[in-house]
Amino acid sequence: MPSIRLRLAASLFTGAFATLAVCVAAQAAAPALEQFFRTPAIRIASLSPNGRYLASTAMLGGSVQLTVVDLQTREAKKIAGYADVDIFRIEWISNDRLAFNVIDRTSEQNASYSGLFAIDRDGTRERALSAMPAALMLRARQSFNDVAAEPVAYDLVQPLHDGSAGIIALGYFINGDIVPYRIDSVSGRRKAIDFSVTGRAHDFVFDAANRLRVVTAYMDSEGARSAVWYRDDEAQPWRKLAEHATLNPPFRAIGIDPDGLLVVAGVHGRDGVFRYNMADNKVGALVAASADADVNDGLVFDPQTHKLIGVRVRSEPPHTEWLDPQYAALQQGLDQAAPDMVSQVTPGGDAASPRLVFSSSSTDPGRYLRYDPATKQLLPLLTRMPWIVPAQMSPKLVFDYKARDGLPIPSYLTLPKGRPVNRLPLIVLPHGGPAARDDASFDPQVQFLASRGYAVLQPQFRGSTGFGEAHFRKGFRQWGLRMQDDLSDGIADLVKQGAVDPARVCIMGASYGGYAAAMGLVKDPQQYRCGIDLLGVTDIGYLFTIGRWEGNKVVAFHSKITIGDPGQMRDQFVATSPALQAASIRAPLFMAYGEHDTRVPLVHGEDLRDALKKHGKVYEWMTFPDEEHGFTIEANRFRLYRAIDAFLAKYNPAGA
Repeated sequence: MPSIRLRLAASLFTGAFATLAVCVAAQAAAPALEQFFRTPAIRIASLSPNGRYLASTAMLGGSVQLTVVDLQTREAKKIAGYADVDIFRIEWISNDRLAFNVIDRTSEQNASYSGLFAIDRDGTRERALSAMPAALMLRARQSFNDVAAEPVAYDLVQPLHDGSAGIIALGYFINGDIVPYRIDSVSGRRKAIDFSVTGRAHDFVFDAANRLRVVTAYMDSEGARSAVWYRDDEAQPWRKLAEHATLNPPFRAIGIDPDGLLVVAGVHGRDGVFRYNMADNKVGALVAASADADVNDGLVFDPQTHKLIGVRVRSEPPHTEWLDPQYAALQQGLDQAAPDMVSQVTPGGDAASPRLVFSSSSTDPGRYLRYDPATKQLLPLLTRMPWIVPAQMSPKLVFDYKARDGLPIPSYLTLPKGRPVNRLPLIVLPHGGPAARDDASFDPQVQFLASRGYAVLQPQFRGSTGFGEAHFRKGFRQWGLRMQDDLSDGIADLVKQGAVDPARVCIMGASYGGYAAAMGLVKDPQQYRCGIDLLGVTDIGYLFTIGRWEGNKVVAFHSKITIGDPGQMRDQFVATSPALQAASIRAPLFMAYGEHDTRVPLVHGEDLRDALKKHGKVYEWMTFPDEEHGFTIEANRFRLYRAIDAFLAKYNPAGA
């Protein structure tokens, strides 16, 4: 049996929390695929500031709806739900009122905003805060060419928490303008927050007193350069802290507390969180950093003092770097009780209020608990996917290797349960983006593949984010080239160690990952037994001429830097576009696309399909008339993965 260089990410649900898990003996038969791709019973949950009321969203009657439970009386009430949209974000304005965003479920589920509503916890005083019907918002953004008088989408920023029913939200206009508003959630009255800075604003930072303190703005029509503007309070003038190339900022403002501005900047090859020194006008003292991951998001503030008390760190395992000793002690206790879980604490309304804990791992989709600081007890609340048995899942492991040019490539490796680590069949699963990353959280797709007997490799190839600026920039203009080689080098490492059978390797991915799957069959036809392209780009040139970003100067400019300039790199684009190189493909290819996708329009799939047909290649083809850039409808996911299950069994059987 080979010895593989592995370390555990976040694995089994054990320890003192084990009474909350359903423990059963491992079963010989693989779980039904529907168990992996069912809509979670619970999407998100949030405690009221006083800790008495629990709001959560769940799929009820065909849509994601909002329920509030009184944890003292155990009385539950569904307070909001709509036929044509899903509720996907909730914030408590006070102990008695909530605000929430909704999203059109026929649109892309990775959109961060859409309609905006508010309602009392008993279901009364509901107010639509969006001028445009919520179900039309994202479609309007994708189809209207003229400047609209009203925002076509809203993003909830923060409740005012000043005793009023007010919130701050960003309004997104069809021409790309973004306007911050103060909105009365009861009357619906809104007022634009004035700011007078040079440039086109695209990022905003508010302080705990609800004052707009930092604005980052594009300084030209293409977004090539940006400026960071700062003011001490609303009575003071704006001053420019920095102007820089947008893709090469010296720092990025992410928050502010009574001690000053917080920014993200580079430290030892990774992003860290720093204080900004206003006197010297430069990055100051380091607050938090990690040796193996960027620390660039997830600030936690004290709800009373508004001081920074924690920084979320997406390392392995993910954790919160607590600056407050009480929260650090609580975290230590949680980690000792459940050492194989990642337990994330959200502060309550004050020091005496209960805190919400979300505990999860690579084998457990997660559960919500309430910690009471008075009694020091944990109360189980909700389980996201109660039908998943963690003991039947496969832990996700961290597996690092080096690319052929010496670049370290972080990756995740999931091994099938009950099989010796010896010449296993492998699925390479590159992520989408490509400016994105995987992590060690529960992944239904990974668990599905592992349950079928496959090892699953998720390389964080160059161009991935989260592993330092250099790692990200090394992916510039490398679609189909070194980014692709990084995948092959991971396979070669596992083959060399005897863990993987080189004759039983398949590649699968979605969006950019779908491109990498198809391109893998082009560039390394001898390496893959089959490929699965979901929603993948197949002609790089199309990224500049069709789709939702057509005509967007900012996206076009940055794409020329990160992907390549179509005017100067036509030959490279042709050589690295699967639809134009289909003659080189030898292995069977499965393809699936949403017919209303505006990010990767259907023509990408159709062109590759037609080219494969022309050259007599083996392929399977599926389209979904009610999907866009994703498979958001449960019945469609079932249909898709049944087809993938059959395709893999036919062309790369795990038992053969």
